Amino acid sequence: MAHDEFSLIRQWTSRSAGQEGNGLSVGIGDDAAVFSPSPGMEVVACCDAMAETVHFLRETMKPSDIGYKAVISNISDVAAMGGIARFALVSIAVPPHWTAAECREIYDGIYEACAAYGVRVIGGDTVAAPDALHLSVTVLGEVEKGRALRRSGARPGQLVFVTGHLGGSAAGLHLLLQTRDAGARVPSEWSELVACHQRPAAQIEAGRLLLASGSAGALNDISDGLASELWEIAEASGVSLVVDAAQVPMHEATRAYAAQAGRDPLDWALYGGEDYQLAGTVDPAGAETLARQCAQSGISFSIIGRVEKGGPSVTLCRDGVCGPMAKAGYNHFAQAD
Repeated sequence: MAHDEFSLIRQWTSRSAGQEGNGLSVGIGDDAAVFSPSPGMEVVACCDAMAETVHFLRETMKPSDIGYKAVISNISDVAAMGGIARFALVSIAVPPHWTAAECREIYDGIYEACAAYGVRVIGGDTVAAPDALHLSVTVLGEVEKGRALRRSGARPGQLVFVTGHLGGSAAGLHLLLQTRDAGARVPSEWSELVACHQRPAAQIEAGRLLLASGSAGALNDISDGLASELWEIAEASGVSLVVDAAQVPMHEATRAYAAQAGRDPLDWALYGGEDYQLAGTVDPAGAETLARQCAQSGISFSIIGRVEKGGPSVTLCRDGVCGPMAKAGYNHFAQAD
């Protein structure tokens, strides 16, 4: 991609110019950005990277989808702390086979996701790469001082919950790969699954409700699969989680496509990842009120299990048979196929 680097940076990030104010003292265009959190708040910082052939394929993700998803994965981490996302830093390493126009589309997706969640791009870096595109996004947010929700907050006697529906992203990826290999188009009846994979939503509003309720214990976002996230909670909290497979929520489209593809939809829900919903624990006394508040905000809230003493362990009960839940989740070191 033989273009003037600084000209391209200005083109891709021009939408961030002149956005000082509302906590931002120095914006994009200087050596560094300068910002202040709101009074009584603490900074929440997270960083996530996406690498070509590891996290995405050009055949399954449009450039704008790649940018959009990279931002969402970070905003989801802020949501898992009960926080509010505010600013983003974007670094991109571009190989020769990506054009300047395609990179601009990546930034289109970045800015689209940022606009949806009130986030402003305030800096980053642009470099060349030898063979694959790498995109790294850092999101800076804030949460009330001393109140951030953590993985270590689960206590025996609490209930295990998830927001939304699970397995849709993994089902969408399976569908995209199958149609790619067959040289076919994705049938319109499965468009919802494709959207789950390419354009997920971060659960900021749900995280804020959980924080405000005072009933939430532990919280985690579902990026690597429900099983992986529950194991992280169990290990951080030193507890045992028992999950009822029949209560794990899945879209009807996920179940229908799994039946057509000869797959178990629960595997996608537990181990597929990239649903960006929230999983955590809640005090029984506050669960009903929290469920009602979520329903009023259009947020799906499902109790799927309980917290017990002992552990750390995660047990899955299905059709009356209970056994250890595997730790397996999204493998960041595997090549996409």
